[in-house]
Amino acid sequence: MNRKRLLLKAMLISLPIVVFLLWITGAMNLWFYGMGGIANNVKDYYQELEPVNGEYSVLIDLSDPESNEGKVLYDDGEHQIYVSDVITLNEANYEVFFRTSGKYNFHGATLVSGIEHKRVQGGFTFDFLATARATYRGNTFKIYESGTSGINYKDGDSFGLYLIPHDREVTINISEDPIIEITLSNLIMHKWGRK
Repeated sequence: MNRKRLLLKAMLISLPIVVFLLWITGAMNLWFYGMGGIANNVKDYYQELEPVNGEYSVLIDLSDPESNEGKVLYDDGEHQIYVSDVITLNEANYEVFFRTSGKYNFHGATLVSGIEHKRVQGGFTFDFLATARATYRGNTFKIYESGTSGINYKDGDSFGLYLIPHDREVTINISEDPIIEITLSNLIMHKWGRK
């Protein structure tokens, strides 16, 4: 009985000490906020941005939007960009959303995205800078962003694209051909490291 009490007392005493040590070292911040905690910490981490060469494509099946979830656009073994959702806005207009996934630890973080997360005086910006094209039935055309996020996930961000351009007449008829190819280039590698 005394042994159980001693063990309980030791646990009650050590728990606040462990929590305090996790807080001081930044482990709790990393656990709660992940990559965002590192990216926002200008005091302890520097940031580098590098272009990612190449074009990366994924085929989207508009006849079955849910079947596209998880399709990979970019994968270098450590970083991914994959389809998170395809939404039918109306019978001829669609939107695709991508989610990014990078890596992070106490030493820093890396992320490949179509969004540039940049530190500026007084805060941060996140702008979609990738070049996005779609090819449908042999016609290739530029497509535009529908939305971007900051680093809202522990390991990345998200962005959306309208699949029909606003500045060009393109008609999608999924009964004739439900497949559209999305191609991104000018992706950005983000690197955050300890100062």
